Amino acid sequence: MHILIVDDEMIIRNGLKHMMTTYSKPFTSVRVAENGEEALARIVEYPPNILITDIRMPKMDGLELCKRIQSLYPYIRVVVISGFAEFEYAKQCVAYGVKEYMLKPVVKADIHEMLDRILPAMEKGVVTPTQSKQWLDEITEHIWQLRIAELDQCLDEWLRYCAERTDQPNQLRELLNDSFQAVLDRLQAKGHNHSEASPASARTSESSTGESNNNYGFSGIQEQFRRKIHAVTNELALRRDGFKDMMSEVKAYIEQNIAREVTLEEVANLVGLTPNYFSLYFKKTTGVTFINYRIAKRIEFAEQLLALPHYRIVDVAHEIGYEDYSHFAKTFRKVKGITPTEYRSSLGIK
Repeated sequence: MHILIVDDEMIIRNGLKHMMTTYSKPFTSVRVAENGEEALARIVEYPPNILITDIRMPKMDGLELCKRIQSLYPYIRVVVISGFAEFEYAKQCVAYGVKEYMLKPVVKADIHEMLDRILPAMEKGVVTPTQSKQWLDEITEHIWQLRIAELDQCLDEWLRYCAERTDQPNQLRELLNDSFQAVLDRLQAKGHNHSEASPASARTSESSTGESNNNYGFSGIQEQFRRKIHAVTNELALRRDGFKDMMSEVKAYIEQNIAREVTLEEVANLVGLTPNYFSLYFKKTTGVTFINYRIAKRIEFAEQLLALPHYRIVDVAHEIGYEDYSHFAKTFRKVKGITPTEYRSSLGIK
């Protein structure tokens, strides 16, 4: 739980901060700001769960701050602490979603009573260790067995479950960060050490996707978690020697359907991988992209047919899936360096 205190008087700021630190439950952080502008900068840096603010402050007063928060960060619980003379101003805060108003001066007991009142309502739900273990064990096992479809379904359910039990992005982020680390620990116990420098990790590095940017909403945080889980799964797949059998199946399927436009998505589904996983693994294994491999196989088959004198070149093109002869000839020349006619002539066939 994170707290932000906004007041232009240093004595009051420090006093409120001390009252927070003496509460029965510890807070993750208690930060301070002198005015609304500084507070917004702190919020962009890391949104708090609770914001406690004065009304009258220089640069940006508490009313404007409450208005901005309601628009940009409606999940932040705002508490206004102000003097009796400013009570009429405080009423305007209601229009900005403020439900807590306290009159100065406040003492430690007042602050603690306020926290006792609002914290239970903010703790929307709790993911117990037992519940968490069941979900994370299942996610880990799907990763380990490379059951991609089941993993994605399990991730959908887990992310929905976590979102229902958190009110604010910060809570969800912390929960999913802990969940990801728990999955890594489970995989390490099985013998897989995740490498931050691996190709899969590099493609989804949070330093490049901006994990430190706390303006992400729930969907952005969920997508970050999903990408990191996918990166680990992909990395594991690339290390598995058992995927040699999978590649044999893929190559056989391509050859059996040489005259048809077999898609990457189609073949990935055949072996139970997502297209992204399959594309990366295919290139890692063969040294070429899926499309280039398929083209090379078509041209290889075309060479075999061109060696048969009774086949017309246009028939060869149709046999390997090229309805447009000029496209076939251009592709053949790109791959072999000569045209189909020149290739056939090199074999002594007129």
